[in-house]
Amino acid sequence: MVKEVKENFQCEECKLIYKEKSIAEKCEQYCKKYNACNLEIIKHAINEK
Repeated sequence: MVKEVKENFQCEECKLIYKEKSIAEKCEQYCKKYNACNLEIIKHAINEK
């Protein structure tokens, strides 16, 4: 399940943060299925600390 972080969303598998929930969900599904990240998805990640 995607975690809401402030106004953004975090993939619970790889911990990358996205502005859009739908992209975070796609990332999480991909991570779970392949145990890896998809470059086309993670290019949308933001740097949030």
